[in-house]
Amino acid sequence: MIPPKPADAPTYPAEPVAASAGIRPPRRAVLAAAVWTLVVAGTSSGVTLAIVSGDGPRTTAAPASSPSIWQDTRTYPDNAAQGPEGQQTPSPSADIHTMGQRAKSGGVTVVVKKVRESPTLTIDDFDTTKILKAGDGAKYVIVESTVYNDGRRSFDPVCGGGISQGLVDTEGRTFDMIQDAYRVKENSRARVCSEDVQPGFKRDVVFVYKLPAEAHPAQWAFSGSRGEAEGDLAAVRVEGPASG
Repeated sequence: MIPPKPADAPTYPAEPVAASAGIRPPRRAVLAAAVWTLVVAGTSSGVTLAIVSGDGPRTTAAPASSPSIWQDTRTYPDNAAQGPEGQQTPSPSADIHTMGQRAKSGGVTVVVKKVRESPTLTIDDFDTTKILKAGDGAKYVIVESTVYNDGRRSFDPVCGGGISQGLVDTEGRTFDMIQDAYRVKENSRARVCSEDVQPGFKRDVVFVYKLPAEAHPAQWAFSGSRGEAEGDLAAVRVEGPASG
């Protein structure tokens, strides 16, 4: 028979039971904690999360953060039609002829016979003549021609606007006819401004231009409509050294 435990005997706490090395936290708890960490981090960075469960991996996209500034993501074709302000207007073309040919524009036909340069001009001043100088660094270019009226109405080839549309040099610059062209001796004697050229008639006319001394003439242009009709422009190629 075991004697009873004395009432005044000391008591000792029970020894802790050591956890078994083979016991681990539940797998679902670990996965839940990992997923929560990735969700929090992925929400702010916009990454795609891969959640692994017992049924296999599943992919879900984290919500992308909205931009603070609206962006235009529309695309536009490279060959979008241009409005009138974006389109280039083509330059008017001219029929090109050579010296000695009959160049025609509307009811006017011109044959350029000769192009020459001169530092001076002889001007008819009423009953006398005087010499007009081009000046330093300048020269006169004289286009000698015969003008035919093939139309139905008379016209003046020099005065009142005339038929000249300018002399173009080899640099593409256009020069207007001088104001005193009707007073040049050849034109004055031909009475170019006193009598219009009637239909079926012709007249010898010189067209005179003032150019820089180093410039070289390339083309002479004229218009039977005085430049008022589109496409009514003819030109004569006069490129080359002008004869004196």
